[in-house]
Amino acid sequence: MTTKLAVVLLATAVLADGGLVSAQETVTPKTLVWCGLDYSRVKMIGTKDFRNPAGIFPGMPEAWNTMFVNEALPRLKKDVPEVLTSTETVQPGNAKLTADCIIRQDGSEAEMVQPTHITQQDIAATVKAYDIKYKQGLGLVFIMDRLVKSEKTGCMYVVFFDIATRKVVLSERRCESAFGGGFRNYWFAPAKRAAKDLPEMYEKAKAAK
Repeated sequence: MTTKLAVVLLATAVLADGGLVSAQETVTPKTLVWCGLDYSRVKMIGTKDFRNPAGIFPGMPEAWNTMFVNEALPRLKKDVPEVLTSTETVQPGNAKLTADCIIRQDGSEAEMVQPTHITQQDIAATVKAYDIKYKQGLGLVFIMDRLVKSEKTGCMYVVFFDIATRKVVLSERRCESAFGGGFRNYWFAPAKRAAKDLPEMYEKAKAAK
């Protein structure tokens, strides 16, 4: 191989955070980077569900992330021209999730759904700690708040942030209905439903950045 050819081949990849980013993945400040469903702070609340921790951790957060990429992300890409994925961003936190997040308690919407244990400071700290392979762009992550069985509801924070500065530019708490057959589909539904409003939220975040 000639030296000139070697230089050309090397130029087709860019080293970023220990990983190779293809030259075809052109990243601009307005590129939307999907970082995943972050369950590191989630509470699973209820006496009639979450009974099999061994079947939930660590497999379910990974399965839910895969489902989002396969089912929700294609729709988003139809409305947002520049979308890349970096779901490995949330994997370390999700892998540490244990049965300690399960709360064996039932209650009303006012008691279990409306309150939140996650502060804006928590969100800022979570975003700041992420290891993301891209150096710029508009990051998007769902920081999962709570799954409440008695109210058939899942709540999360939809968070847009500037990857370069890690500044949170938009954070909105969303609570959506859980439904579907089987544990995996049932508790994936809230995130999938929240994704329907992402194109409009992206425009707001882009303007606020």
